[in-house]
Amino acid sequence: MNVGNIVAKGVGATALFLIGRDAHVWGKIRAEENKKTKGAAAAAYYFNNTMTLDKPSVTKDKMQKAVFNFELGETIRGHINSTQGYIKGLFASLTSNVISFTLGATALLAKGKWSKGSAIALAAIGVYSFIKDGLGLGKTKDLNYPSE
Repeated sequence: MNVGNIVAKGVGATALFLIGRDAHVWGKIRAEENKKTKGAAAAAYYFNNTMTLDKPSVTKDKMQKAVFNFELGETIRGHINSTQGYIKGLFASLTSNVISFTLGATALLAKGKWSKGSAIALAAIGVYSFIKDGLGLGKTKDLNYPSE
């Protein structure tokens, strides 16, 4: 293996690591957001249910309050909603980085010209991202930015 191939494999592995880390973090953020949003909606639904009765009944009132209290302490729904949110966030991130992911996998797994070409393309994307997002050059102005 020559130096060019080693550098290309390193660039590919680094790209996949960074994309994977971003996808994992985005998944964790969406998991927490999904858990809280859906949990709050369920709590509001069951709370509203405790406010009304078809006809006066102490038994139905206690039953509704028991269901509401159970829902507040229930964690299975939270875990399911959290898992759904994590999967949505993970795949949303991977989808938004599909080109970089594909180039990184190609640089890591391919041989010869394909590996080196993918590494060069990844480097170009990295430089473009640094200039645009890191330095802020080429970005449109924010809505709150005063015009000159």
